Amino acid sequence: MHNEGRGGVSVYTRSLLSRLAVLAPEDEFVLFSYFFRERERRTARLRPGPGERWTNWTPRVPESLVSRLEWDWGLAPTGRYLRARGGDLFHTQRTPRVKLLPTVVTIHDLFPAVHPEWVSPFTYEQCERILRPGMERVDRVIAVSAHTKQDIVERWGVAPERVTVIHEGVDRGVFHPSTPERIAQVRAAHALPARFVLMVGPFDPWCDPGAVLEAASRLPASLKDVGIVFAGNPGSVGEAVRRRAAELGLTERCRWPGFVPHSDLVAFYGAADALVYPSLYEGFGLPILEAMACGTPVITSDRSSMPEVAGDAAILVDPTDSEAVRAALVAVLDDGGKRADLRERGLARAAQLTWEEAARRTLAVYDSLLGR
Repeated sequence: MHNEGRGGVSVYTRSLLSRLAVLAPEDEFVLFSYFFRERERRTARLRPGPGERWTNWTPRVPESLVSRLEWDWGLAPTGRYLRARGGDLFHTQRTPRVKLLPTVVTIHDLFPAVHPEWVSPFTYEQCERILRPGMERVDRVIAVSAHTKQDIVERWGVAPERVTVIHEGVDRGVFHPSTPERIAQVRAAHALPARFVLMVGPFDPWCDPGAVLEAASRLPASLKDVGIVFAGNPGSVGEAVRRRAAELGLTERCRWPGFVPHSDLVAFYGAADALVYPSLYEGFGLPILEAMACGTPVITSDRSSMPEVAGDAAILVDPTDSEAVRAALVAVLDDGGKRADLRERGLARAAQLTWEEAARRTLAVYDSLLGR
């Protein structure tokens, strides 16, 4: 399985690897990556944790060289390396230029194809030059949501029977309801408001909090003490959001703690009256499940994959309609019964979407290709 160790893709890879190794102890699972600069530090980040049974192959090779060999010269350094070391199947999140092993690719979303206006020319070119044409060379495609599958089939013309939907999961060993003591500790450490709604970044054009700010500025007087906490990278619209908050008189009610490690984020979820996740497009939307697993009510978008992930356990709104967002906030903030209902529904939904189930279904894809 190939991975670079960054962001949500890394969460997906590590979560699957640790569980695949338990489900199929007779198999050897390998995390393959290649680094040149800072190789020792980056490799250390990918090593298995305590009790995890998989190994690493990390040759010291520049990524730019591999890309040139594969995509400019039509060679297959990755496939040859894996085959020479006894690999039987290659699970990647980038399609190969030349396929030498049975290959599975996971597609998290088709963001560059659906919204090219929100990505760099380089990202768009990589998608169109590498990912899209490579779909014809892989044996099976895993989509992390039915919405992503729909995009793959309709936009890229991939046969539906070649695409298997396997939802991502949530690690309930990490994300779970916090104790009051832990919430109080983290609240004090980060100077969190007594009541607040939480947003999780990065904050970019497709997850612009503008409508949430507008909604918060029009909350009834009884809710004027409710703050907004923006956890995560400020992204490309962060400064604009700060300016808009100032224009609306919300600066004192906003907190920007920046990146929050999982150890604290769990308590952020637990302390929040609700998670507001107003994204315009997601392949899946892990924060929705993370919040639910922590017992936090969720307000999220009524588009792309969000309704599929949330099920009946969240309030769905048009993320561009500040009045709809305001009504949802009032419904959650002003009604303890509503919060309790969403909490219970969310905990039940999080229990349905697990990494264990994702690993079982992924292993079934491997078995079908290996003829076992």
